[in-house]
Amino acid sequence: MANPFVWFDLRSNDAAKSRAFHEQLFGWEIAEVPVGEGTVPMIGGDEPWASLVGDGGENLGWFPYVHVDDLQVATDKAQKLEATVLQAATEGPAGTYTPIREPGGAVFALFQMRS
Repeated sequence: MANPFVWFDLRSNDAAKSRAFHEQLFGWEIAEVPVGEGTVPMIGGDEPWASLVGDGGENLGWFPYVHVDDLQVATDKAQKLEATVLQAATEGPAGTYTPIREPGGAVFALFQMRS
């Protein structure tokens, strides 16, 4: 599949409650993983596939990241297709991402992996 989902954030206003819920409902392993100078709760044990964000802001829930080969080209194309850029390109631990809202209202990030 071209442009697959490659990561998810679980954005919550109460990280402790969300963590307990998902651990108990699904048995997911959520561990504190060192990132930069702190730690981030990561879902998936040895092969994490999501992070738990405790200050979810206005876009609560599951927030997917979609892989693109060229972040700037994809962002420009999204804007031409009437998407709204929610935040400038931001460096993360594994690459750079730009959160957007597509014309129907769904929110996700375009993501380019670090080379």
